[in-house]
Amino acid sequence: MREKLFKICNNVYSVLMTISFFGGVLPLVPFLIALCIGGGAGGTGEAIATFLHNDYYPWVIMAGSVAIVFGLIAMYIGKLEGLSIKKVSVDSDEEQNDH
Repeated sequence: MREKLFKICNNVYSVLMTISFFGGVLPLVPFLIALCIGGGAGGTGEAIATFLHNDYYPWVIMAGSVAIVFGLIAMYIGKLEGLSIKKVSVDSDEEQNDH
């Protein structure tokens, strides 16, 4: 049960983090368009940039925050240690048996 819950949380974390990453990169083009259009106060460029800042990015940030929560839960359930001073071996099982 614990392993299944770990996989579910880890998958949700992966999907939400991917969405957050691309959701953060995606508005680059509209911001560049807004910069090129310009228009001063109350212009089209300002409207595009304001929309992205006030209405779009809060959802992306919220998705990233929820992703982090699922990632932390997955680490706790899977007994993973993100920051540890313990030595971790990266050798494969075959190489460890040879030594």
